[in-house]
Amino acid sequence: MTTPTEVKYTSLSLSSLITYFMSSFVLVRCLLEDVSITSAAKASTLPSADEDLNWDHSVDLNEDFRILWKIINQDITFEIQARTMGYVGFGFSPDGNIAGSDMAIGWVNRGHTYFQDRHIKRSGDPEPVVDPSQDYILILGYENQTHTVLRFRRKLNTCDTMHDIAITNDTMRILYMYNEQDPPHGSAKPGRLPDPASSFRPYRPMLLTQRASSQYEHFDHIRILELRNEDVELPGTDDTLIWCEMFKLEDMKHKHHLIRYEPIYDSPSSVHYLQHITLRECHGTHQELEEMAREQGKQCMGARDIPLACNAIVASWSRGSNSFTFPAETGYPMESRQAKYYLMETHYNNLQPDLTQLPTRQMADNSGLKIYFTHILRPHDAGVLSI
Repeated sequence: MTTPTEVKYTSLSLSSLITYFMSSFVLVRCLLEDVSITSAAKASTLPSADEDLNWDHSVDLNEDFRILWKIINQDITFEIQARTMGYVGFGFSPDGNIAGSDMAIGWVNRGHTYFQDRHIKRSGDPEPVVDPSQDYILILGYENQTHTVLRFRRKLNTCDTMHDIAITNDTMRILYMYNEQDPPHGSAKPGRLPDPASSFRPYRPMLLTQRASSQYEHFDHIRILELRNEDVELPGTDDTLIWCEMFKLEDMKHKHHLIRYEPIYDSPSSVHYLQHITLRECHGTHQELEEMAREQGKQCMGARDIPLACNAIVASWSRGSNSFTFPAETGYPMESRQAKYYLMETHYNNLQPDLTQLPTRQMADNSGLKIYFTHILRPHDAGVLSI
């Protein structure tokens, strides 16, 4: 007869075996993927230090910190351009906090570039420590009179589940930091990174794996239209401002398909204010719509505050998303005989009212949406479900 102690031991052994086999499976899968990706990469050469990349995406996280990136197969290449002569950091947070984050830290000292794959322990210590596995690969690094530039690449999934965060189609929480000082010459020892706690900036939610807009800008059949607000006076506090602007599209005599839209930031300051943009079709009397289209936009309480039927949502953008591209077989139908007037509803909210880096003179905003549409119709019409 089996004793309780033996049952407990057997259960632990079984659990250990399951954990062992699952870990082995993940490791083998990562190794197989790496072999497959390496073979594919030979056909599509990864970027080198001498190559001037045609970047897919570029975002200013603030006035002093720009990131550019490009995805080739299962590799993603980043370039950081930071206005500092000290160290810089860039990485990903699991939940918006710094604990448990995956970071790359680098700096340039006397012409030599130091670059390390690091992580932040969950103990609460804000200083990133060096990873046992270095999965971020430096391509180039240099500094000029004002900026530090680092270019590096990594796998979308490094298979380092202990210290790295996989880059997926989900919203990624971007962490970044920079300081005016370098660590002591080449030092990676704990406690050598100058003032890490105050070097972090607020995280930014972003989608990294979306398709680039450049592929749509070189086709004659694709039209691009910018819908911009006009001189919106932004709030100096953390109050929410909702702005409604009416647009008239009068030269769409035939059906078109909307295939992509993306935000337009009027200035680096706009990044801190823009929260949501919704574009709606409007149906109502011609005179009312025409008057609103001719007038400047105004503060409102959303589409319900407009005495017109502006219910059908055409496009909806939220903070953290760079753009939205419809699948290749679908497009949102647009035709002036059905809906000639469109209402753009923009939500502004300064999440950091005490942020001293926001120039007070840049308080009139002209941000909006850039839309891509074509007369070459796709097989299916898209729609938006509102709940």
